[in-house]
Amino acid sequence: PMKKDEIFSVLRLILAPALVIALGLVLIFNPDSASALIAKILGWILICIGVGIGISAVVNDRARVFKGLMAVIFAAFGGWLVNNPLALAAWIGRIIGLLLVIDGVQDVANLRKAGRRFLMPLIATVVGAVLIVMPMATSRLVFTLCGIVVLAIGVGMLLERLKGKKRLESPKDDIIDAL
Repeated sequence: PMKKDEIFSVLRLILAPALVIALGLVLIFNPDSASALIAKILGWILICIGVGIGISAVVNDRARVFKGLMAVIFAAFGGWLVNNPLALAAWIGRIIGLLLVIDGVQDVANLRKAGRRFLMPLIATVVGAVLIVMPMATSRLVFTLCGIVVLAIGVGMLLERLKGKKRLESPKDDIIDAL
């Protein structure tokens, strides 16, 4: 049976890599959770900023109405983000898609007038259209790719630690060196 010290030693050895591997797997298999977490954190930060501005409006007479209005706007937008965490990623995806479509259509028209090939702007336009229709595709792809990288780092950490542990283990024979 393993002794208590051995269990803690193994746990200490594999805990950090296991957590990194778990994070990588979460990012790969549930990339929306990362988008939601970021949006919720941003929402709470905006709520705190709104509260801070509100306190400033109460304490200080200067620009009280403006500060009060800004406090309400920050707190309301922060609360909306906390309650709708995936909306931020969706709207960012739609905006990026719209900008890609506008730029791609302009490039296709200009290159067509000049009699040049327009394959890349056409691809950018199609990608933009996909983002407008499926706005979460961008954040899912980015977080999935990040998850793959994090998973690889975690596996590398685990293998390195296990390889290092084998080198550090001493033989079980108690050899007494006598001169």
